[in-house]
Amino acid sequence: MASNVRKGLVIAAGAVVIAGSVSVVHLWRKWIQRRSQKLEQRIEDGIGMEQLSILAKSSNVSLRRSAEQLLLDRITRRENFKFVLLCCRSQDEEQVLKACTVLCVILKSVDYRSGGMDTYILNTLADCLVRSMDASSFTKRSSDTSAPERIQRMTLAAIFDFVCDSDEKKEILLNETESVGAILNLVQQTRSKEVLRYAMFLLHQMAKCGSAHGYMIQSGAIPVFASLSVSQHGDNVLQKLCFQILVILLNTPGLNVEVFLKQIANQRVLIRAAVSCKSDDGELAYWAIALLHEFAIHSNTKHYLYTMPFLLGNLQKALKSNPAQVQRLILRIISFMALHHDKFKSEVLDNSQLMEHLPVCLASGEPDIVHWGLVLVHDLAVAGSDQDVAGKSSLEKLLGPSEDALIKAMIPLAVGKDPNMVRLMAETLGFLCSCEQLHFRLVKAGVLSIILGLSMMHDSDLAFWAAALLLNLAMTSGEVKFAILKAGGLQALVELCLGDHENSQVTTMAAKTLVMLGFTEEPLKIHLHCDSESGNVNIHNKNFYLSHPGITVMVWDTLISDELVCQNFNKEDSEVIPSLALDIPSLQEAGQNIGNLVFITIKGKHCAAYLQGLKGVLHFNEDTSFSGITNLDPLTLPDNHMCAIVSQLSAPNRLDVWHLDKSDKPIDLQLQYSYGDIVNNRVYQLLLLPSLKCIDSIPAHSPISRVSELELLEVFACHNMHLQTLRDSKKLLDILTDMIWYCAEKGFESLESEPLAVAHCLGALRVLAVITTHEYYKSELLDKDTASAIVSLLFNLVNIWLASQIGQPVERVSPGRQGDTIPMPGMLTPRPVSRGDALATGGVLTDELDGDMLENTEESLLKSQTLEDTISSLGSMVQQLAHSTSHHGRETVNVTAVDSAVYTELESEARTDDQQIMYTRVAKCSALIINNLASHQNPDTIKTSQIVLNKAGATHMLWAVLLSSTDDFKNVISLPICYTLTRLVTTDFPPVSDDSVVLNPDDKTSSLIISSDCLEVRNDSWTFESIRTNHCLPQTCDASIAGWYFEVLLMSNGIIQIGWATKDCQYGPEKGVGIGDFINSCAYDGARCKKWNGPVTETLSNDYGMEWCEGDVVSCLMDCNGNASFWLHGVDMGVAFKGLDLSQGWHPACSVSSEQQLRFNFGDAPFRYGSQIPSGFVPFCQIRPPKITDETSLEEQPCSENRNNNAEVTDTNLTSPNRDVQEEESVENQDESYDSKISDATCDTNQSIHPPVGFDTPIVVDDSTDEVCPVLSPDDDTSMAEFGYSGIQGEECADTGTAMEEPITDEFFGEGGEEALQPDMDDSEFQAMGAGDEETCDGNRPISRQLYLSSAGEAGGENPTPSLYYEVAVTHSSDKPLVLGYCTMDELDHVCAVLVKSDNQIVLPDEALTHIPVDKSVIIGCGLLSPPGAIFFTIDGNPIRHLFSFSDPEAGQTPLMPCTNNPFLRINYGQDTFAYEPANQSEHRLGMAALLHNYHQRRMVGLGQAR
Repeated sequence: MASNVRKGLVIAAGAVVIAGSVSVVHLWRKWIQRRSQKLEQRIEDGIGMEQLSILAKSSNVSLRRSAEQLLLDRITRRENFKFVLLCCRSQDEEQVLKACTVLCVILKSVDYRSGGMDTYILNTLADCLVRSMDASSFTKRSSDTSAPERIQRMTLAAIFDFVCDSDEKKEILLNETESVGAILNLVQQTRSKEVLRYAMFLLHQMAKCGSAHGYMIQSGAIPVFASLSVSQHGDNVLQKLCFQILVILLNTPGLNVEVFLKQIANQRVLIRAAVSCKSDDGELAYWAIALLHEFAIHSNTKHYLYTMPFLLGNLQKALKSNPAQVQRLILRIISFMALHHDKFKSEVLDNSQLMEHLPVCLASGEPDIVHWGLVLVHDLAVAGSDQDVAGKSSLEKLLGPSEDALIKAMIPLAVGKDPNMVRLMAETLGFLCSCEQLHFRLVKAGVLSIILGLSMMHDSDLAFWAAALLLNLAMTSGEVKFAILKAGGLQALVELCLGDHENSQVTTMAAKTLVMLGFTEEPLKIHLHCDSESGNVNIHNKNFYLSHPGITVMVWDTLISDELVCQNFNKEDSEVIPSLALDIPSLQEAGQNIGNLVFITIKGKHCAAYLQGLKGVLHFNEDTSFSGITNLDPLTLPDNHMCAIVSQLSAPNRLDVWHLDKSDKPIDLQLQYSYGDIVNNRVYQLLLLPSLKCIDSIPAHSPISRVSELELLEVFACHNMHLQTLRDSKKLLDILTDMIWYCAEKGFESLESEPLAVAHCLGALRVLAVITTHEYYKSELLDKDTASAIVSLLFNLVNIWLASQIGQPVERVSPGRQGDTIPMPGMLTPRPVSRGDALATGGVLTDELDGDMLENTEESLLKSQTLEDTISSLGSMVQQLAHSTSHHGRETVNVTAVDSAVYTELESEARTDDQQIMYTRVAKCSALIINNLASHQNPDTIKTSQIVLNKAGATHMLWAVLLSSTDDFKNVISLPICYTLTRLVTTDFPPVSDDSVVLNPDDKTSSLIISSDCLEVRNDSWTFESIRTNHCLPQTCDASIAGWYFEVLLMSNGIIQIGWATKDCQYGPEKGVGIGDFINSCAYDGARCKKWNGPVTETLSNDYGMEWCEGDVVSCLMDCNGNASFWLHGVDMGVAFKGLDLSQGWHPACSVSSEQQLRFNFGDAPFRYGSQIPSGFVPFCQIRPPKITDETSLEEQPCSENRNNNAEVTDTNLTSPNRDVQEEESVENQDESYDSKISDATCDTNQSIHPPVGFDTPIVVDDSTDEVCPVLSPDDDTSMAEFGYSGIQGEECADTGTAMEEPITDEFFGEGGEEALQPDMDDSEFQAMGAGDEETCDGNRPISRQLYLSSAGEAGGENPTPSLYYEVAVTHSSDKPLVLGYCTMDELDHVCAVLVKSDNQIVLPDEALTHIPVDKSVIIGCGLLSPPGAIFFTIDGNPIRHLFSFSDPEAGQTPLMPCTNNPFLRINYGQDTFAYEPANQSEHRLGMAALLHNYHQRRMVGLGQAR
């Protein structure tokens, strides 16, 4: 142990010795170094300045550099450096120059750390610079005249070197308030290039300091640099610095950039910048382009760039030859310049080299270049989306001549990670697909892969674009539909239908596309080959191999158009295989595979056993085809034979065999099957059947959403195959009706917390609106209470609308279903039985009205014997009612313009309210359903539908909806509502007369809505609806006729195809095929500026005409040589189609897309552009001239008169019955309302060839015979039935055998009626005659109560305000008298007048005759006054001076409805302006709606009490 201690001590001592030795050596070395350094320093210090100066000039480079370094070391010593700075402030210019030179060398050559002297150094240099610019600042001038410039150059260089890359020093320099300004002045004044260059370098450094921008701009730096960039053009360095500084300063935050950009542009800098774009100096090109970019991104300055024609070419060249950052700027410049500037877009599209380079940019991989390249493509595609000649040409230029490199470059972008980029690409594809002629080209280029890629992304916007693009493509042609299916589009569409999307339109558009694909005519072609060694199936030119022996099963997925699974079973090792049932997993686990195709090949040993093993799987039907050995049982297969089976999986482990072939030779099958049926089968299995099960299995009131399922049913119901599936569902109609009743019973306001119930109700209505276009469903629904549910919905809507417009509080009325008790409270209290209780004129009830006052007023109206008393009573009543209305927040306004403003305000409020939008949708769908139910073509069911709908209250509520809706919504629903109302109030339904030329209601597609007069159509479905006329052109022409002419008034400006079609033209509404899309039809489409005469893919060069807009008139002409041409607002657009074969029988025809409306005029009404009809052309109506009687000639018929006097035909407006005939206004000055657009140039209620009878043209008694209008005596044996009115089954007036003792005058009254006739006798004579007494036939029934209505200007002279009112325009002669009036709901009592147009007279209800004008058009109005429940009539807006009551005094106080005997009238129920002015005021129209609302409520209460 002791030895170990010693060893340790020895080791420790050794270590200490070694450490000490090392330390000593280290200290010794440091001492030696210090001594040597001191020696060197002493040597250096020993060298004098003079010797260093001599050494600095030595030819020895090393010696010279050492001397210079010694000089720098000495001068940078603090005391020496201060001396230099003091010299810089000397008054001796020469000394200052030397000191500045020294400073320049020091600051450039030495990394000098001033130790807190930065401010002093910069102040000194700035002082030198300023003094160098002022000769008087030096007391002693240098003999060298260049000294100031040398001082400036040295000072600027010194400052530049000192502040470079140091923001702190730049800040110090900025604090020298004179420095920046001095430098800017210097660059403008100096003639020295070197001084200018150094000044620019320094200013560039200052510009890089953000805090300097404001001071530089205030000092006027931008105009200075702009000027320098022009003057120094050619000096790349200086020009580059100018451009860069300008760009930097222009990006100063808060700067009004546009002001300075205009200053720059005014100095013609842009031309130099544009020239510099193609410079070989990359930096110069970059900053020049950057300056141009500043102009491009500001909308108020980019117009300066458009003035340089060579700019685009320079940018295009720079785009190819510069790096990515320059390309990005160029693409941005072009994109911003192209924005909203069509001319520049055209220049870009015309630059073929730029178009060729765009795909390169998209494929570059640089994110910024790809982004801005796609932005540019997007903006150019927007220009091509216009449906005109220029639009198509633009897209063709954008896509390139043939190779479609642009689309191929866009394909990889569809899988990009940048969502904004993908959205931009999706929108770009939408614009590219806007040109139908390019669809097939785009599909061939691979656009479907992009669209299908978009559909798989979890982005609602991209899903919308994918669905929209697929729908747009599917509408083009069968080839495109087939391409979609071939690319696997069926699966994408099914997934879009099943997905949960924020935008419900995705589901709807995908479903519509599936419906269109279900009409695919291109067959699925299958080539199956099988021999002993190999086998394969070829589908879509792709081989699927079935080469294995034994049994091979291949499942081909029809959704993705590709092989799903291929399985092989082979028992070759067994000698004998007993009978077995093959277990094939791919067939047992069917699931979504139901509907896929299954191909089976059997060959080799034991093939017969294999086929027998499929006995329970294979199912044969009448459609199964066989080939090969056909004389054996289908499941019997001889030895050494092969078998091939083509089938479809219809259920788990069940195959429906399409074809079976057995042969001992190689099998080679060429088969084809309907691809449309395959699609429909998959839609049925995957979408329609699950949707029906979901709706059928869930109660109607359940909170579980079925909105998507209802949307699918709405779309799929357009296909007959799917419609049959809906018919097979026994519960569907009941569930849809229950959904509607739930909302109707609870009321919309009570359902604010249940938006899903309202959505279900709307979905149910939409489904019903589609299926009720088919006769089967019309009959089914009429047998249910669906109509009552829909009318109850309308009742609640009118209740809400009236409350919001009149201002009365709403007490919701809950209508009950059949068997329920109907509660009585409501907004409008049911009218009491007593005639003395409160009533409302115009349907507006008020609690403030005194019942006794109304009773007295009514009695005075009925019994007044003098003119003054009558008018006084009526005027008092109207004023009281108007006053009572104003207490509820609405003042009676008699100015039409104010009424219009009120409605405009209401419309604007409705648009901003989601509830109002929902209400209008419900009302629209409800009106369409009732329209469909009333549109029976079967005469046996017309009356049934009329009874059911009238019992439900459809007449009153539809009329109330029309009167209470806003103007915009009224334009949408007026056509279906007016058609329905006319059908519901008509007693006789004869077929369309062969003597009339109209649109044929029996030759239209099912969803098209047609007006009562068969001249106006509207489409509210998503399909492309079509119609033809009932007459066609003659096959031969009379020598005196050059051609035929008709006009079409556009009431919308969307896609409409107007033209001609033969009977062979087939409609395809669900396929988007209409007039012009078949070879035996032709059409003009002004929305896309196209002419159509065959399939889209075969109609390439079809640009034609001008773009139309709402209110335009399209004139259609066909000459005797078969040349069809079109005019737009009187401008001839040239011949569109030449040499059509007239022997085929061409009908005027049209096809309309969704929400489009138009009206035809075949010549029965004045033409808008009749004065411009070419000589020899006749109105189309003359192909079937009216019957010619002995008293009339052909020239006296309406069509002929229009033709012969077309130069004098003018438009009249019903709102001005006195309007004189005027010359037609020019198209440029047209500013018409919706009403006038309907009236002008159309067969309308507002048409009149001659001035109608009005205030200035009174009707007079025929003095030639000295007779007033005679009274028809009972001896004349004349009754309403003899005038063709057989629908009213009321009690006839008994024949008393005596005529009325005194005639009844036929005088009218109107405003300003100085010429209106006064009574032919004074008051005493009139009183003596008893003219005021009630005339009766049997002592009980009052025939008429005469009421003298005074002319304006007399005491109390006011027009009566009707409680209900409608008008009819009779525009042509008719052999059948026209009956108009009102009747009770049970049709047991009526008050009607009969118009005998051929005799120019009206038979009034008391059988008195009144003359009417001999015009071709007359407007007959029929009004109700309640109280007293009396009827009055008007002619051309002027009331006849009689009131007529019902036979039952209480009938006039019960719910009434119009009645007529002609279903082809175009009746104005309030959709247009009335000729009778008092009925036009908004308050009075709302009053009419309120009365109709009250009618329905009273009927519901009555029904409830009866039950």
